[in-house]
Amino acid sequence: MKTKAAVLYAIGEPLVIEELELEAPRENEILIRCVASGICHSDYSVRDGTLGLTLPAVLGHEGAGIVEAVGKGVTHVVPGDHVIVSLTPQCGVCVFCKEDKPYLCAQMSKGLTKGLQPDGSKRLKNSKGEDIGQLLALGTFSERAVVPAGTAIKVASNVPLESACLIGCGVTTGVGAALNSVAIKPGDSVAVIGCGGVGLSIIQGARIAGATTIIAIDPIAEKRQLALDVGATHALDPTGENVVKQVRKMTGGGVHFAFEALGRKETIEQAWAMPRVTGTAVIVGVPKKDTMLDLPVLGFFGEKHFKGSAYGSSVPSRDIPKYVDLFMSGELKLDAMITRRIALEQVNEALDQMGRGEGARSVIGFD
Repeated sequence: MKTKAAVLYAIGEPLVIEELELEAPRENEILIRCVASGICHSDYSVRDGTLGLTLPAVLGHEGAGIVEAVGKGVTHVVPGDHVIVSLTPQCGVCVFCKEDKPYLCAQMSKGLTKGLQPDGSKRLKNSKGEDIGQLLALGTFSERAVVPAGTAIKVASNVPLESACLIGCGVTTGVGAALNSVAIKPGDSVAVIGCGGVGLSIIQGARIAGATTIIAIDPIAEKRQLALDVGATHALDPTGENVVKQVRKMTGGGVHFAFEALGRKETIEQAWAMPRVTGTAVIVGVPKKDTMLDLPVLGFFGEKHFKGSAYGSSVPSRDIPKYVDLFMSGELKLDAMITRRIALEQVNEALDQMGRGEGARSVIGFD
């Protein structure tokens, strides 16, 4: 069958919108008709080379759609079901899945670095007969996609997929960082560095957990306002003030939790400096591979903690339905995070805007 998709052929180059040939789903795979896909910073990081991916490949991984066909062995969804796709195949047999940590599923690396399905093959070809990969085995910048069955989480048919698609990555990563990776208690204080889609989700997770002081930090006024709209109690511009001193002063010696959502050396080091002596710095942003930190070792002699968070430490089959319920109840404000709705043909413009730090999330809608 045919599908129109956005393909990255070379690092730093625009994605090419073209028609591809899509193979039918094999065992433990499903075919979905994509309804919507968020544009995540990870897509930008692949295009600029920060995240290495074997090319050519269809980008996109924050998707939602309707099941059109299922392969042999698939029983948890049937054609017609509405689904959100998660990042993890949830293979169930690797050491991490057995430890109930599917967010670290060993099968993810095939899709993340090579664009392969879990069986090591590809499902797309271009008009020249070249194999085309799919980022994270998803490739949701496409009208249709064959994906690992384990990535598909069924949702009710009344859930607006054009907004709920964000739950597939950014929301689960951010809300999960606040609700799963650490234990924020009612009354705690939180700082969040970087107010893109993930940062705004962390802020919402902190609000839902009961934090009463939530300090958003971003140099762009539009994003600071978005942060206040979704639950931040304060917003600071790091270009005009020493944010570490400000945060520590505002919270009587430091926050309980500081989250870094950018993946930059300087902001990770700021995140380490913001918590109190018993606090925790949580690194959510993805840094470049060669990023090294300069941290004062003395900080480790209190009870301060330094923690990473992968995909919000989430179990998709458990957490995505929970986040959908929070969205449907109005607690999780997804529409407020969407600053632009676009067609597939506008994907390069949206990625360029992301590179300039404009807006929070653009969402591609498919007819």
